[in-house]
Amino acid sequence: MLEHVLQMGPMLVLAGLVAGWVAEVVSRADGHGFIRDLAVGLVGSVVGGATLWVVVSSEAGMLVMFLIGCGGATLAILAQRRFWRSVRLGTEHHVGTVLIPSRPDGGGRAGH
Repeated sequence: MLEHVLQMGPMLVLAGLVAGWVAEVVSRADGHGFIRDLAVGLVGSVVGGATLWVVVSSEAGMLVMFLIGCGGATLAILAQRRFWRSVRLGTEHHVGTVLIPSRPDGGGRAGH
């Protein structure tokens, strides 16, 4: 079992990082950030891969584990995009739950 984890763990990590990188490249304008995309992809890949490995408990190959990790990372990134909306930097400021447009000079006004 330990040998399987040592072989498949890096594939899940690699899949999560690749999926996070692809998400950042594809949706650069969303303003989620490179590090956040990598972190969400990594967590989704490891959690998805570990869950499937515990439920199915099969000796999946490295390519299959990589694809499972990509699927878990993709689901996590899509969920993050759906439920954790990002505001493009420099266009709006959050003040409580009210969005206030920023001034052209980059300042903003305090919400009341």
